[in-house]
Amino acid sequence: MNDPLIGQQLGNFRVERLLGSGGMAQVYYGIDVKLQRPVAIKVIDTRYRKDPSYTERFLKEARVMAKWRHENIIQVYYADDEAGLLYYVMEHIDGQDLASLMAYYANAGELMPIADILRVGRSVASALDYAHTQGVIHRDVKPSNVLVASDGRVALGDFGMALDVRDGSLGDVFGTPHYISPEQARRSADAVPQSDLYSFGIILYEILTGVVPFNDPSPASVALQHITNKPPAPRSLNPDLPMEVEAVLLKALEKDPKDRYQTGAKLMDALEKALAVTKIPSRLAMPPLPVNVPTILRSETSIIELTRRGVPKKPAPATRMAAVIPEPAVKANKRQPPPEPQAAPAPQPVKRRAFPWGFLLVLIRAGAGGLWYARPDLFASLPFPLPLLATASPTPPPPTATLTLTLEPTVTPSAIPPTETSAPTLTLTPVPTHTEAAPPLPSATASPTAELTATSTSLPTSTPVPAPTVKYPDGQHFTLFYNESSFVLLSQGTLPRSMSGFAFERLDDGGKALPNFFGGWNWQGEFEEIRGGYCVMLKIYGNTVPYLDPRECKRGYLNVLQFRNTDDAQIFWTALEGSPQFRVLWKDEEVARCEIGAGSCEVYIP
Repeated sequence: MNDPLIGQQLGNFRVERLLGSGGMAQVYYGIDVKLQRPVAIKVIDTRYRKDPSYTERFLKEARVMAKWRHENIIQVYYADDEAGLLYYVMEHIDGQDLASLMAYYANAGELMPIADILRVGRSVASALDYAHTQGVIHRDVKPSNVLVASDGRVALGDFGMALDVRDGSLGDVFGTPHYISPEQARRSADAVPQSDLYSFGIILYEILTGVVPFNDPSPASVALQHITNKPPAPRSLNPDLPMEVEAVLLKALEKDPKDRYQTGAKLMDALEKALAVTKIPSRLAMPPLPVNVPTILRSETSIIELTRRGVPKKPAPATRMAAVIPEPAVKANKRQPPPEPQAAPAPQPVKRRAFPWGFLLVLIRAGAGGLWYARPDLFASLPFPLPLLATASPTPPPPTATLTLTLEPTVTPSAIPPTETSAPTLTLTPVPTHTEAAPPLPSATASPTAELTATSTSLPTSTPVPAPTVKYPDGQHFTLFYNESSFVLLSQGTLPRSMSGFAFERLDDGGKALPNFFGGWNWQGEFEEIRGGYCVMLKIYGNTVPYLDPRECKRGYLNVLQFRNTDDAQIFWTALEGSPQFRVLWKDEEVARCEIGAGSCEVYIP
């Protein structure tokens, strides 16, 4: 996607590349051509340039931050309105945002080192206390707004939702659901300085336990939980935490602002004292946790090390990585016809959350294979197609070989039981349209090297379309879960990706596109990007099948869309005769084909 701003010069600042997109603006990496230093350039989105309320909000953020001088708050250098572009320039932080770092630890099954928790906590607390003394409430304190530089500096940014307590402006803006305070959830204009400290407490809770206290596919439901529910006891999620730490976190998350810590400094003083009571082991596995809570370790990899080398795509290699640059949001997708099906390796097994039938089948195959070598005659009455169990044979059989299997409820070790009239019968014959030989089939009456193809009038005969070879095996990993009522997209990677880059399309038996098409830009609401551990969901209203809620969506659901018509043309993943697959597009490029009957699918994008 070509961005007309890249390569342009605004004032003394040359726009080099896009760093990321938010709800009302884009942020670019640029160069101050006069002073020869890197900068970040925030440009208001074209959708809001003629809206006075958004323009005022944008200018307010620049005015507020330009007055401040604080080590832990991003410094604003310049603001202007040029050729209809409203922008301001601020210092560029060479590092990672806290959300990316937390996602790295979560994907590694670890927790952030205690020293780094205190480093980040002290910095954020200091920034908030300073803003509060200036009469400003941030109102959107969350991990993605906390930046960690490669030199260890921690800075709080994005005061775009800031509320000046002296004039009560911008009181209708809603914060991020998972980190919002109860009073903001009721009415955003009711925010007080302790509202920021509540959101900060949520971040500390998540860092110390690995999960947020309140989670639900619906943002409104999450907000309601902040108002009405008590947070789960932190020690129920991380038993290694001292009781004193649990008490600090629960006090920070009190429903009434008067019952919380009144300043960030007091909160961090209490937390540091509580953490010093009992030394938390660094690499010892924690005791068994409640159901659906992952086993986690305290990491030995510091955030400074991560920011200096870059967050790796997968949390194992300790190699230096390039700086993280989020993909630009894609506002529209062109529907391209799917390529003609090409022969390719069989799809890789997918992860399933239900009962481990795949594992059971492996055991059955292993046992059956050994039994076949000892007693091949017993396999004449197995109640499933034998080609699944057969092993490779060096001698191919005649193509006209046939075998009749009689299905019995049990198999006796002494002899093959007689056929009963009530038992169903499968006749195995070659299928002339097959382009490749079927696996060999052992038999009591035929040679063990006989190779047969099963046919049955009760089984589907459509030829499945092979999935394409994975184009980006080292790319960002996503998992799809789906059933007759819902579809979930889970980000397993460490880098943010724009939801608008995805599109999904139903295919027929021959791999041709059907009208059922869903563009990922429909997911874009309050959140335009999806990060590691987060999910987005599509739901079909009124379906009797329970909605999916994968345990892997541990960080929550960013956006949920609901279809009220089961015939909606955007529904692409449900069972439909003559449609065994759907394909996944990333920026108009096909990156995966998924079997609808599988219930899940792995996708990798660049």
